[in-house]
Amino acid sequence: MGLDDVIAKQPAGSHAKLKELHAEHCFTEEDLDFFVTAHGQLDAGRLAEFGKFLESKTLPQRGAAKRRGLLASGALRTQALSMLGGGAGGLPPAGPAGAREVVTPASKRLRTDRDRDLAGEAEFVSPEPVKKPQYRFTPKSSVSGGDPGGEKREGPTAAEAAPAEVRLLGDPALWTGRRREAFSWMDESLEDRAAERDRRLSLVEGRIVAALQARRGGEGVGLGRVGAPAQAEVALCGRIVCEGLDGRLNERSMLLEGSRASANGARVQLSVADCESLAAFPGQIVGVLGRSGLMGTTFHAKELVPGIPPAPVAARNERPVRMLVAAGPFCLRDDLDYTPLEQVLEHAARERPQVLVLMGPFLDAGNQKVLSGETHLPGSDEPCAYEEFYGRRLLPLLRRGLAPLRQGTSPVEVLIIPSLDEAACFHPMPQPPLDVALEPLGLTDALQPLRRMGVKFLPNPAHVQVNGLCVSITSADALTPVLREIVLRPQGKKIEEAHRLLLRQRCLFPVVPRDPAQISEKRAAALDFPDLLEPDVCVFPSLSGTPTGAFVDGSVFVNPGSLCRPAALGTFADLRVAPCGPARDAADGAGLRGRARVDVFHVQVQS
Repeated sequence: MGLDDVIAKQPAGSHAKLKELHAEHCFTEEDLDFFVTAHGQLDAGRLAEFGKFLESKTLPQRGAAKRRGLLASGALRTQALSMLGGGAGGLPPAGPAGAREVVTPASKRLRTDRDRDLAGEAEFVSPEPVKKPQYRFTPKSSVSGGDPGGEKREGPTAAEAAPAEVRLLGDPALWTGRRREAFSWMDESLEDRAAERDRRLSLVEGRIVAALQARRGGEGVGLGRVGAPAQAEVALCGRIVCEGLDGRLNERSMLLEGSRASANGARVQLSVADCESLAAFPGQIVGVLGRSGLMGTTFHAKELVPGIPPAPVAARNERPVRMLVAAGPFCLRDDLDYTPLEQVLEHAARERPQVLVLMGPFLDAGNQKVLSGETHLPGSDEPCAYEEFYGRRLLPLLRRGLAPLRQGTSPVEVLIIPSLDEAACFHPMPQPPLDVALEPLGLTDALQPLRRMGVKFLPNPAHVQVNGLCVSITSADALTPVLREIVLRPQGKKIEEAHRLLLRQRCLFPVVPRDPAQISEKRAAALDFPDLLEPDVCVFPSLSGTPTGAFVDGSVFVNPGSLCRPAALGTFADLRVAPCGPARDAADGAGLRGRARVDVFHVQVQS
């Protein structure tokens, strides 16, 4: 984008004055961005202030140019030759009493300019900026349960171009209001953590036992208690725990832990040899049907329910939804070039989805430049602090790239979610919105332009409703922890079964001990799906499998991958969901399977 295009985006009354200032001071796009970020929109009232800013910036440059011009004149040339011994006989001229004139040596910078002038060199010219590579986005995969939108179109339809209605779900304290209380986390005792886990077990055990009893129809199945002997067949609910502290879960190392209210926290050995099928992991809340031994120390299960059974489809969108999702890191591991992010934002400006989701990390803590302390701004070799990099590089970049999306009669809703790998966000999950984490670093002024644009900063994880669809989003990998610990029989599609277990647990990160470890247990309720209902769409990047979409029991899982992998360019995702209606009621029995489509695009260097 040229400078003329940037000037054209400013208020109409300032165009002529900006062109005059450009002719006088030759300011750059970066100068204009820095002033707008620090002082707000450049209207007619701030043009004089902008002129003073440019004057203070260009005065030192004019002084240097003036010195070079004087140096090129004959008088200063003669003086320079004299200082170098260029007079008659190669010696400086004698004074009135025959004494030699004492000449003060020139400064290093002046000598450098003088030597260049004497050698006949042209005035120093800044090197040409490095040309940034151009990228193209090629389809990598497409997953569709039906044909939600027909063949891929070049542009959005009128319905897709309409603004989306985005409503936030979950605890309001995570979004507004009690920021300090909602995100304080260095206050957890072991008792508090255990009490929170027990609270969740007590919350869901009634539903699981009721579902287990309903599966037996008219047969009377009593409610048992973990640790109490029972010769008759009973139903129990508890959490699966591994017998060994450092071992991996298997069929012979399973313990069942009851809640404090119903079983005083007792544990028994869980035998699952008689179960026809099994899908389990440590921390999973399950219901089991069977008998206990004479001593009550072992429970022999005949049937295992891996969580809360699926509920009927509740959310039905009467309007189409199109969502573009990109997850960080947004530059390769060994540099801080954000060209991939810039061009994805340009792609979004052309496509005009209803919702754009950007998930961190924006400044990756694992980047080699960050790890080595070489975080520097473009055009500078001096290292800078993280807050300076956010304030002068990342936030202005987002402002420039998101401005076209927020303009027009149908602005695109932009959702920004932080990451556990964010260099300047030290909170465990649930993480506060990125603007809340950056404000204490003195970046309020740099954040204001994005807030005025209407960009939504969301916590991690985030639960939202888009045109009636319930969407749960997190920038952390929710799939790999389950896959790493799952015990599955018979062997089948592990990834699909892991997705199903997340739905049955009604939680994004149900594995205990927690994985990832950076979780505030006292606020772990934010990891649960709102009202313990299955979401329609679940979005998170995962290293397990390939970036794609998956349809599981009426829900859609979107894995956009990372825009930049450690040593190569990555992917982003495009989700389309057609509206439900009379014509689709028959095919809507499987939830979104017949109405949704996920396209994954691979970022490649354009040849």
